[in-house]
Amino acid sequence: MEAGSAAAPGGALGHPSARRLRYASFEARIAAVAIDAVVLFFVSGLLITAGSVNLLLSSDFDRVNASSDSVSLFWALVAAAPAACLLYFLVGLAVWGKTAGAAVMHIGVVRSDGAPLGLLGALARVTGMLIYVLVLSLGAVFAYVLRGTPAAAAALVGVSLLICVAGLLWAVFDPYRRALHDRIAGTIVVQGVG
Repeated sequence: MEAGSAAAPGGALGHPSARRLRYASFEARIAAVAIDAVVLFFVSGLLITAGSVNLLLSSDFDRVNASSDSVSLFWALVAAAPAACLLYFLVGLAVWGKTAGAAVMHIGVVRSDGAPLGLLGALARVTGMLIYVLVLSLGAVFAYVLRGTPAAAAALVGVSLLICVAGLLWAVFDPYRRALHDRIAGTIVVQGVG
């Protein structure tokens, strides 16, 4: 059986609708992530630039102190950047089953039985993706706590990075090309969706 063409019998991946799916290549997934990163960088940059320009205009180009409202707006727009990123993934996956990067690469995300994600499936996938953020954050926090011993702090950061890379590289070795977050959410990434 060809690795990317059909699912093996048994379990949800053996469902008849899942057997017709072609799994997305690891390279296509990486390219989609790179495109999504550019989109998210642009969106975050717009939010932060809008807050910065407002702050600069409020301070009359550094001649007077900026108003507290302008400072509050700046920090609100900075805080909105991560929320916009989460919303980008959640809406894209729930409504279309793909993000902009996935659309460009002609891949999409479906449940392991081949059905569309829907809101709950998209929420599960975004939650699975946030596991990487949690692992990296915990590594950084514990490294900060152990900053007096640089070797231990570096080891914690290295272990957290290694866990994240291993979770992503899982897709290379999995017969259904699922990364760790795919397994958590019960999703697969396939070619030619929608």
